[in-house]
Amino acid sequence: MTEIGQIEAFLAGEKEEYRMQITAPCAVQGFSSLDAYREGTLTWIKSADKWRGDMPDIALAVVQEGVELPLPNQIICKNSKAAFFSLIEHFFAVPEEEEEPIGRCTVIGPHVKLGKRVRIGHNCSITGEVTIGDDTVISDNVVIKNRVRIGQRCTIQALTMIGEDGFGAYKEGNRLVMIRHYGGVWIGDDVFISSFGNIERGTIDDTYIGNGVKIGPCTLVAHNSRIAENVTLVGSQLYGSVTVGENSLVAGSIIKNQCTVGRNSVVGIGSAVLRDVEAQKVAVGVPARVIRENSPQGIL
Repeated sequence: MTEIGQIEAFLAGEKEEYRMQITAPCAVQGFSSLDAYREGTLTWIKSADKWRGDMPDIALAVVQEGVELPLPNQIICKNSKAAFFSLIEHFFAVPEEEEEPIGRCTVIGPHVKLGKRVRIGHNCSITGEVTIGDDTVISDNVVIKNRVRIGQRCTIQALTMIGEDGFGAYKEGNRLVMIRHYGGVWIGDDVFISSFGNIERGTIDDTYIGNGVKIGPCTLVAHNSRIAENVTLVGSQLYGSVTVGENSLVAGSIIKNQCTVGRNSVVGIGSAVLRDVEAQKVAVGVPARVIRENSPQGIL
């Protein structure tokens, strides 16, 4: 059982802005979602439209700032999502089983350099001039090859490919001749690459993934692309030499080769970007067209 005093003491040491509104004795045992609420647990309410009048009694809720609800016990936060998941991680997460730092049937080439506390899963192949920074975690069935630099505290999930040649070719008569690539992949710190990701190396210069980038499942970043800091890419296809400016979001979209998406912009789901998108714009459609300015505060 976790007492409200323990929760308040933890939040006081965090960076999140919050205020407590407690009017009844309060302790929680575990957590649950609002849709499947279990009696006596901590839950999260991010918007008023998630609330129904027939909801059961809520022991304690983390509530987004500005949402007014008739609850006796609330933790009201400016970033309620971050606060809720921080509480879960601190009080309720089950520790992962300790495993060997290098999994079974994993091949590590002689020129690979591993930082401190790097963990690599089963059935991986890491070969070539590869450097992996401290505290990076690589899951099962990942291939990293040729010339790749991966920074610190990165997460690379299963079935991801990094460093393979891209689809580069020139025409000789009526046939395409594939060209060998000589560049690499540069990946910054605190980067997350979800499962089935494909990051191709550059033809001459490196493909670049900046610090803090988050890449969702089934995403292609083709050769020579440059992804700036804190970009989010989800289920998208970025073809050769694409540039995405910092703090932008590309969701379920295709970006034509050599196009640029400016900083702090959004490309909406199902879009096809065939020409540049200026900074701080929201673009959607096929072909993608700018529909409005994006908020200066960002996208998430």
